[in-house]
Amino acid sequence: MAACWMSRTVVSFGLAGLVIVGVAANGALAQDPVRCVNVTPVDSRYSSCPTIQDPTIQIAVNNANPGDMIFVGMGVYDEQVKIPTPLTLEGAGAAVTTIMPSTVTANSSSLFSGAPIAAIIVVDGTTDVAVTDLTVDGTVAATLLGCSPTYVGIFYRASAGVITHTHVTHIWNPVNSGCQGYLGVFVQSGNGGPGLNSSVAILDNTVDFYGKNGITANDPGTFVTVAHNTVMGRGHTTYGDAAQNGVQIGFGAHGFVSDNTITNHYYDPPEYVACGVLFFQAGGRAEYLHGRGRPVAEFTL
Repeated sequence: MAACWMSRTVVSFGLAGLVIVGVAANGALAQDPVRCVNVTPVDSRYSSCPTIQDPTIQIAVNNANPGDMIFVGMGVYDEQVKIPTPLTLEGAGAAVTTIMPSTVTANSSSLFSGAPIAAIIVVDGTTDVAVTDLTVDGTVAATLLGCSPTYVGIFYRASAGVITHTHVTHIWNPVNSGCQGYLGVFVQSGNGGPGLNSSVAILDNTVDFYGKNGITANDPGTFVTVAHNTVMGRGHTTYGDAAQNGVQIGFGAHGFVSDNTITNHYYDPPEYVACGVLFFQAGGRAEYLHGRGRPVAEFTL
């Protein structure tokens, strides 16, 4: 069964609350050691940094121990980042710390189909990973891509953690706008038991200028909390372009979607549907709030 809610609303869905083990109230993970990338004395975190900093984010991740905090300073970072261990990746703020690769290559794959995925940040097979206070910008690399590999801003692949105070933008190629594999945030599970399941909190972020979906959670074993985000589509799209969805929870995934602003998802002609929120073959109890929050329809999926 599918349920689709259109844009211009604030929507809320209910399911049992998500628990992220090891995540503190401020969204960071509890930890001790710190690694730093380009953190300068003007940054309030500078005093916590070691004398020798890592030259790139990926090198800092490679050198990190479980539970480490990685501080990233102001600047634009031309790289893809793969995170296989529990840690916190913290920028200096979404307005001043940007990961924007000039090119991307496939660095992961779909657990469902095996199709190649090029993610700017991929969290792979681990737990307690927080991504916070930075921008993930796909503008430049997108211009070199077709419909394959799938292009993703942040990909949690059989992993758990939190994404907060982050801006994911321009995971979209205007030349190939009809491609279905341009996703802002993607959470997926392997459905092979607890070690292959994903549980991710997506809180207080902005996701915009994406090709197909802003936030996608797919497959049995996946659970997401999506709250207090702004998810903005590209407005009216038509033949040759993708029918966009702001938030998609599908194919056996479960989710809690609450107090988000989700707008600008329309498709002409109307026989193809764009949704602010799409539950497709998904589990959970859904409550639709319109305007000031008065429930006008309720679905059990």
